[in-house]
Amino acid sequence: MRPFLTAVVRSFRYRWSIIGAIVSSMMIAVLWGASISTVYPFVEIVLDNQTAHTWIAKEIAENEQQIDRWRQEIARLESAAAVAVPAEQAVLQRQLDLAANRLEAEKNALARYQWLEPYITKFAPHSPFQTLVWALTWLLGTSLLKGVLLVVSTILVARVANRTVMDMRRTYYRKALEMDQRRIDAMGTSNMMTHLSHNMMMVSAGLQAFYGKMLREPLKMAACLIGAAWISLPLLVVSLIIVPLGAYVVHALSQRMKRSTQREMDGMSQVFQTLMESFGEIKTVRVFNRERTERRRFKRNANSLYRISLKISLYDSLLRPTTEMLGIISIALSILVGAYLVLNQKTHLFGIWMCSRPLKPGSLLLFYTFLAGASDPARKMSEVINILVRGGTACENLLKAFGEKPEVVAIAPQASVPRLSQSIVFDHVTFTYRGKTPALVDVSFEVKARESLAIVGANGSGKSTIVNLLLRFYDPHKGRILLDGVDIRHMNPRSLRRQFAWVTQDSVLFKGTIWDNIAYGKHSASREEIENAAKQALVWDFAQSLPQKMDSLVGDQGRLLSAGQRQRVAWARAILADPCVLILDEATSQIDGKTENLLHEGLEPFIRQRTTLIITHRHSSLRWVDRVLVMEQGRLVEDLTRTDATTHSREFQHLFNKSA
Repeated sequence: MRPFLTAVVRSFRYRWSIIGAIVSSMMIAVLWGASISTVYPFVEIVLDNQTAHTWIAKEIAENEQQIDRWRQEIARLESAAAVAVPAEQAVLQRQLDLAANRLEAEKNALARYQWLEPYITKFAPHSPFQTLVWALTWLLGTSLLKGVLLVVSTILVARVANRTVMDMRRTYYRKALEMDQRRIDAMGTSNMMTHLSHNMMMVSAGLQAFYGKMLREPLKMAACLIGAAWISLPLLVVSLIIVPLGAYVVHALSQRMKRSTQREMDGMSQVFQTLMESFGEIKTVRVFNRERTERRRFKRNANSLYRISLKISLYDSLLRPTTEMLGIISIALSILVGAYLVLNQKTHLFGIWMCSRPLKPGSLLLFYTFLAGASDPARKMSEVINILVRGGTACENLLKAFGEKPEVVAIAPQASVPRLSQSIVFDHVTFTYRGKTPALVDVSFEVKARESLAIVGANGSGKSTIVNLLLRFYDPHKGRILLDGVDIRHMNPRSLRRQFAWVTQDSVLFKGTIWDNIAYGKHSASREEIENAAKQALVWDFAQSLPQKMDSLVGDQGRLLSAGQRQRVAWARAILADPCVLILDEATSQIDGKTENLLHEGLEPFIRQRTTLIITHRHSSLRWVDRVLVMEQGRLVEDLTRTDATTHSREFQHLFNKSA
C-alpha cells in the first residue's frame, strides 16, 4: 500500500474537496446511527401501546423503586457483614460491592431520564400512533439528508480522484517523454500505453474508494459500534472476538489479488501490443492473408486476460460471503450472551461483568440492530479492499516504470549550448545497444561547420547509431562527442537538440492538418514562415489540390497522404526549424526522381548554409556532399572526399554500383 500513498499525498492539493468529503462522511455516519436508533422508541414505546410521556414516567418510577431496593439491600448486607465471621465477610463484601455498583448505575439512569423528561413533556406526541409517525418522520428525514450528503460526497471524491489522476497522468507522461531511449526500447509502447491508461483507471478507482467507501463506511461502522458500546461494551467485545480471523482471511485474499492484478496488467499489455501491431500494419496483414493468424493471436491473449480476470473475480467474490459468515457468527455469539443476560436478568457472565443494569428486550434489540448496521459497512469495506489492492499495484508499477532517473542528463559542470560555429568531433567512440556486439567500435571523425558529410554502409553498419549518439538518445560507453570543443554530455539534451532537425525515411506525422505538422518544427512561427517552408519543400503545390488545402487532415500517422507527400511535409517542418545541423536519413527515399530533382534545386542554398549529415543508399542524394564516411560492422573504414570515394573506394562503389 505504500506506493498507493504517493497518490494519496498527491491528492492533498485538493484539500478543500477532501475536507468536504470528510465532513460529509462524518455527517452520513452520524445520520446512519441516528436512523438506526429509531428502533428503540418503536419497540419500547409504540409496540407497548405507550406514549413517550407514559414511558418516561414509567422508567423514572422503576428507577426510583430500584434505587430504594438496592439501598435496602446495601443496608442489609452491611448489617450482615458487621456480625459475620471472617470467612463470610469476603463473600458479603463482594455482594456489597455489586449492590453499590447497581445502585450507582440506577442513579445514573435516573439522572438521564430526569434530564430527558422536560424535553419529552414539551415536544413529544401524546399518542402511540403520533409517536410512530414522529419516529418514521425522523427516519425519513435522516435518510433524505443522508442521501443528499452521499451525492455531495460522491461528487467531491470523484473530483479529487479524477483531478489527481489527471495530474499523475501528465506527470508520468512528461517523465515518459524524458525517459532514456534505452528504457523506452526495453519497455515497449504497449507497456507504456497500459501504464498511462489501464493502470491510471485503477488508481482513479482506488482513490475514489479510499476517499469514498473507505472513509465513509468505517465512520458508519464506528457510529454503530459506539451505540452498541453505550448499551454494553463487554457484550460488544464478545461479538467482535471473531474479527482477527476475518482480518487474516481478508489479508490472505488480498495478497492473491495483488499477484493476479500484476498478471492482469501484463495481459492487458499483450492485448494492446496485438491491437497496435495488427491495426498499425493492417495492409501487411491483408497482403499476406494473415487475418486468421492475427485473430488467433488476439484470441490467445484475450483468453489469457479472461482467465486472470476470472481469478480476480473469484477472489473478489470470496470476500463477501466470508465477511457475511463472520458477521453471522459475531451476531450469533452476541445473541447467545445477550439472551442469557436478558432472560435471567443478569449483569455478569461466568463472573465477568457485562453491564451495569440488566438489559431490557428493547435495549438488546437495539444492540443487535447496531451490530447489523455495523456489518453492512464492514461488508462494503471488504469489497473496497480489493479495489485498493489493485490501485496500489498500479501505483507500484507506475513508480517502477517511470520512477528511474534518466541517465542521459547534463553532467556537471553544465555547459551552455551555443550555435554551432566550429565542428562536431567523434573522438574514439564505442557504443553497444545490448548484448556483447558493439554497434560502434573506436569511431573517430570530424565534421566542420557548414560541411556536408555522407555516412554510407550496409544495414547494421552503425550509420543510425552515429545519429542517435549525436542527438543524445544514448551516451557512448567509451570516447567523447564534442560540439565546438565541448563534450555534449555536459550539455542539456533539450538545449542540444535545438541545434538539429531530422528528416527520416519513415516520415512521422501527427494527427492534424498539414499546417499543424509543419508548424510542429517551430511553435512560434508566423503564417508567412510556414507558407515559405511549405513552398520550399514543394508541399504548397500538392496541398492546393486538396479540398481544404493546407488545412487538410493528414490522418493517423499521415496515412491520408502518400509516402512522398509525407516526406515533403517532414522536409518543410525541418526547414521551418532553421537548424544548425540537418540530419537526413534516407530523406528522399519516398520521393520520385523528378520531384527529388526539383527539391534538390530548391533546397541546395538552405543545405549549403548548414552542417549536414546524410545517411543514404541513393547516389542522387550525394550531390551536396563534401565528404563520405564508409562504415562497416560498426567501424569507420574510409573517410574520403566525394570524388575520391566515387573513383577510388571499392567499398563505396560496391554499395552504389547499382545506382552509380
